Amino acid sequence: MDSTLQRAADLLAQARFPVFGGLFTDVNGATAALALAQKLGGVVDHAASEGTSRAARVMRETGSTPASFGEVRNRADTVVLIGDGPRERDADLLEKLFPAKNLPRPGDNKRELIVVGTKKGKTPAGIRTTEIDGKNPLPELVALLGAATREMPFEMRDAALGKKVLSAGQRLRESAFVVFVYDPAELEEPVMHTVLETVRYLVKTTRASTLAMSAPGNGDGVNLCSIWTCALPVRTSFAGEIPENNMWAFETERLLKSGEADALVWIDALDGAEAAPPTRAFRGVPSVVLSSKPVKAGRDDIVIEVGAAAADHDAALYLPPIAGIGVVKAKSAKSDKPTVADVLNKIGMLIDEKGAA
Repeated sequence: MDSTLQRAADLLAQARFPVFGGLFTDVNGATAALALAQKLGGVVDHAASEGTSRAARVMRETGSTPASFGEVRNRADTVVLIGDGPRERDADLLEKLFPAKNLPRPGDNKRELIVVGTKKGKTPAGIRTTEIDGKNPLPELVALLGAATREMPFEMRDAALGKKVLSAGQRLRESAFVVFVYDPAELEEPVMHTVLETVRYLVKTTRASTLAMSAPGNGDGVNLCSIWTCALPVRTSFAGEIPENNMWAFETERLLKSGEADALVWIDALDGAEAAPPTRAFRGVPSVVLSSKPVKAGRDDIVIEVGAAAADHDAALYLPPIAGIGVVKAKSAKSDKPTVADVLNKIGMLIDEKGAA
């Protein structure tokens, strides 16, 4: 192990612009990756950061009123589920949002579900559900619902669908607490803006909010860690005098394809999740791979087996039900595999020793 770590330290010490990708790890692993990226002037990018970065940019530009998972489950009388993404991320999502036990809620409405742009998946028994689908693309359906909520005129060839949309818009206006649930990875920015504009319209007379599905691979936890560290989300470069965030410029795949990055640190060490490596990773770009799973790496790449967070060791992770960081106990009673943080911190020390020699 010592010689492998030394090889990794030698490789990264010579790198001009390394990128730390994947980042399917716990908060300690993310903290160590950020520290090493800062030391080397590299980039940090999470493998599932596309949706997270997009949502963060929209929120920065226009603001948002997010609700916690528990608030939606306990207080919302109308839930608008947009697209296939939420139920693909969590097959039991609706059962969690509509528990059998009724709780006191604002207003006199019975709970209702409005599903927009999908028929996939079951809906909760005993809950009135309106499905707005048809052949129209999802962005168009979201825009039509927004128009109906605002009581703006629109024309539709499908009269039955038009009637559903108008009825749903009325329901939203008459609700005590509306929540739009979506996966940021599925929605383009214009669709998110339409959702947020509808929320802003509703909050003039009632309560409305959003619940975005968390990114896989502890993406929200890693993103929070990056913000705590440098006040910026992932896809941030430490190459300049001050950190710089750019959703397009610091995307792992682009940096590797363009040749701007001359080394890759790929981290995939989280129980129950697997980071899809960039297309050209491990082929021609010198790589250090920290993984808890079997990896197809290049002959000259450095592969280091590490423990899986929440399986081989306790892990601090983002937990959607509490909308924050919590500790998940290890499944294995005892594991001698090093953590991502152990390995990266050791590599950082070896680089410091090499520089001081």
